[in-house]
Amino acid sequence: MTAAYLEGYREIKLLLPKSANYDIDFDKVKLINNEHIELKLVDKYLQDNRWHVYYKTNCNLDPHLDYVIGLSNKSTIKVRLGRITRTLEFDEINYYDGPLGVEYHQEFTIFRTWSPVAKVVKLSLPYLKKNIELTYKGKGLWETKLEGDLEGQPYFYYVRVNEVFVKVLDPYAFASTTNSLFNYVIDFNKTYQFQYPKPKFSGYNTDAVICEMHLKDFSYTLEGDESAYLKAFKEYDGVGINYLKDMGITHAQIMPVNTFYGVDESFDIFYNWGYNPSEYFSISGWFATKPNDAYNRINEFKMMIDNYHKKGILVNLDVVFNHVFKQETFSMNRLVPGYIFRTDLSGFMTNGSGCGNDIATEHKMISRFIVDNLVYFTKFYQIDGFRFDLMGLLDAKTLQTAYEKVKSINPQTIFYGEGWYMKTGLDSNLLASNRALLPEFGYFNDFFRDCVKGNPFNLNKGLATGGRINKKNLMHAIMGSGNPIQSLNFIECHDNYTIADQIDLTLPNLPLDKKIDLLRLGIGIMFVSQGMPFIHLGMEFGRSKQGISNSYKDSLEINKVDWSLISEYRDLVNSVKDIISIRKEIPLLRLHTKEEVESLIRFGNEEIFNYTLNNEYRIFIKDDYSFDEIYLKGTLIFDGLKKEEEIENLVLTKPGVYIVKTKEAF
Repeated sequence: MTAAYLEGYREIKLLLPKSANYDIDFDKVKLINNEHIELKLVDKYLQDNRWHVYYKTNCNLDPHLDYVIGLSNKSTIKVRLGRITRTLEFDEINYYDGPLGVEYHQEFTIFRTWSPVAKVVKLSLPYLKKNIELTYKGKGLWETKLEGDLEGQPYFYYVRVNEVFVKVLDPYAFASTTNSLFNYVIDFNKTYQFQYPKPKFSGYNTDAVICEMHLKDFSYTLEGDESAYLKAFKEYDGVGINYLKDMGITHAQIMPVNTFYGVDESFDIFYNWGYNPSEYFSISGWFATKPNDAYNRINEFKMMIDNYHKKGILVNLDVVFNHVFKQETFSMNRLVPGYIFRTDLSGFMTNGSGCGNDIATEHKMISRFIVDNLVYFTKFYQIDGFRFDLMGLLDAKTLQTAYEKVKSINPQTIFYGEGWYMKTGLDSNLLASNRALLPEFGYFNDFFRDCVKGNPFNLNKGLATGGRINKKNLMHAIMGSGNPIQSLNFIECHDNYTIADQIDLTLPNLPLDKKIDLLRLGIGIMFVSQGMPFIHLGMEFGRSKQGISNSYKDSLEINKVDWSLISEYRDLVNSVKDIISIRKEIPLLRLHTKEEVESLIRFGNEEIFNYTLNNEYRIFIKDDYSFDEIYLKGTLIFDGLKKEEEIENLVLTKPGVYIVKTKEAF
């Protein structure tokens, strides 16, 4: 194999077969552009029957220009892109903070993309049968301005980084055709315009009640032929958006809707959760009525958000910046190979995500891309908050920058995500898994999950799945695990078993009434704990995935929200609705700081687990069917349902959460 690579701004690597040593003078190798550039031999060694030869120059090379190596035997080798894109110098030199993507005007349109290493970039307008070369402006910016009205025109790029042109979609494209064949030029003024104001929200994580939903799961068993976007806000009797409003949900968390792999947007024959990102600014057509219409998917999604706001429900978006599905075809990787993903010291891509690649969010232009994306969804789609998939793989500086910019646009936004640490080649002190760096972010609390539901991987039992747990662990979980603002308390999400399925696995043949008691216990603990409560839609009416843990690409029959179950679980649904209402009425259940929690919560000494909130409320958590009677004067306000019942003693006979407004100090 004979090859040459640009390793740095003054470094060239040459690979030659072992036999080349007999007819090549390594000291007389030249670098050729429009002129000959002197090369100084700095290292040479034989490995795997190849010569590895390293050279340096006295002048900076430009990675967007073509270079050729001239050997002493008068043969030549084209210089290909090497590890230069992974150097700190490359990152610093090529940071560009101007506009990117398509800038549409009725009289003209400007196309911009970023690649400091492309030799040629051509804009293709297939319907007009035109290919136009972009001009290189420096710092990686390629640009062209075309006169005339191009609204609605499809486009993509042909890019040559080495010898071959490849088709590349626009990383900043706002609209795509079915299955991402090309992008569209759109006029933002022709998209649906919001009519309703955002609901008011304090902006404190602990005041949120989040409900996670996948649009196809949500809409599958609802009546009608509308798209998932439209059915997600259509008003049905007792289900759908009306159900969420009636339950008291503050934030609907929508699983990924940006364009992703794993489905066919033309046909409903495949299913996927959406964690296979392919395009970040364009909205998936899989949920839309007309996936090949440039505006349809945008308008339907905006209409959905607008109607959630009308109903008083905020909308959070699940975003995936830790990996992409196909790194080899991802547009930014084709534009700037080697820059997009983290690599180890040997140059191999890291795999902390488990998906074959980790996005190098710490690189300046990747960081900018993420911030731009979140700002765009906040502005254009009126998104109210963001949930970050595998957030612990992202660098904290990028997320903090994004949070500050989004907060300046929407002061009531909330950011939260999966903050688990995974090795990825970046210093752990720089990652978002370091919670001290992101004090206002929420983190999924798997300690809380394991206490209440049990570990979903080894099926250890938690309090709500028939287990006994350490009292100190339960105290720690209830107190917000050290920081209520950061503690996102959950017992079920799209990942792993539903709690109903996990109860079936850990307690087979349990009667339905006792299963409901355990579900009520688990959900109840979540709402009387300090932190941010999180519901997976349907867990409150026994949602099942037929015992499948990782159903990310299983059928809708397995993943669906079966709204018909509400009638069977009506008492549990009412119980959850009531305890959400009580949580909203009692600020002591929504404390913001560790100091408040430690000063206002006191744990009792009775055999049944209990604690007081500022001596105003006493909360009991019972996990068995024994008979217990406790002398206690006050008002029973929750025993599985909301009530106002004066008591002088509290009788407990089954698992659940009980709340008493006290009349005496403890």
